[in-house]
Order: sequence, then C-alpha cells, then structure tokens
Amino acid sequence: MPALEERFREYVRKVTLRVPDEDIPMLMGATEYRELKKGTALLREGEVCRSVYLVAAGYLRTYYNKDGTTINLNFSFEGDYTGHIKSMRNHLPSEYTIEAGEDAAVWIFNIDSISGQFDRDSEIFLFIRRIAMYLLAVTEDQSNFFKIYTPTERYHYIEEHNPQLLQRVSLSQISSYLGVTRETLSRIRAKRD
Repeated sequence: MPALEERFREYVRKVTLRVPDEDIPMLMGATEYRELKKGTALLREGEVCRSVYLVAAGYLRTYYNKDGTTINLNFSFEGDYTGHIKSMRNHLPSEYTIEAGEDAAVWIFNIDSISGQFDRDSEIFLFIRRIAMYLLAVTEDQSNFFKIYTPTERYHYIEEHNPQLLQRVSLSQISSYLGVTRETLSRIRAKRD
C-alpha cells in the first residue's frame, strides 16, 4: 500500500502542491480505488457524470458513437485525470463513454461525496477546483490539437510527445482518434519510415 499511496501523492501533486502531506491519506480514503477489466465502462453515454477518474494503471478511452461508428476522443494514461466537466457541472447526460482501454485501475473522486466531506477544508476544496481547471485545460489542448494540426502533423506530434499511445493503442483506434481512415494512417506511417 505505501507504493500506491506514494503514486497517489505524486498524481495529486500534478494538480496542486498545496494539499498538505498529512491530508493525502484522508483524501485517498475518500476515493474509491477500483480495478477494471478491459472494456469496463466508468461512464456511459446518457449517464450524468458525478466523478473524476484518476488513472493508477492502464488507460481509459473516451469515445462516442456516431451513426454506428466509434469515434475516439481521448486516451488517459497513468497519472491522468478524466471526466466530463459539462455533464458534472450542469447535471446533463454525457455525450460519450469512458471505459478501460486495457485492464486498468483508477481512483474515483465522487465530487458530491468529497465536497460534502471536505467542504470546510480549503486545501481539499481548492484541489477539487484545480482538477476541474486541469480537465478544462486538457480539453482545450485537445481541441487546439485538432484545429491547428493536420492528421500527419498530429501523428508526428504523438510520436514525439506521447509514444505510449502508439505502443499501447491499436492502429484502428489511433486512426479514429486522428480522424483518418486506417489506410490513411498506414500511408502516414509509411512516409515516416
């Protein structure tokens, strides 16, 4: 368990340095640690999101279905947070699904539960707000990624900055994520080689 707590501490520090060390076990105790088999959904399209997920091991895949075709939106790896801020904030049904892309483990921050437990602890409350800001920044980066770069540039960016995506995710899922056909992705890869 100490290694798990140390990893949790490291991932909390990714969002804020202000949570005191003595509050880490308390915050960790307020989360649910869950191991997932590949394909297990944490949030399904149509459900209202009430949690933020912190990936401890494996990865989570965020996707939606359009006319029977799966469109991948994001992949969250160890140390990444994910959730659906719009659904959470406005109590609206989610437009997408978040599921384990491989066997995974996550810490689940149920926002209602944590807010109720720690509403008087300003550092924990600030931590929850910083998670929301982190998720908004990730969403903005993701949006800009698709606005600014061509599919070829996106692929090369991933090669340089997120190679684990190429090592751990299937080519058909990567092509969906990049917004190209599998054949186009093969051509992009062939030109690089």
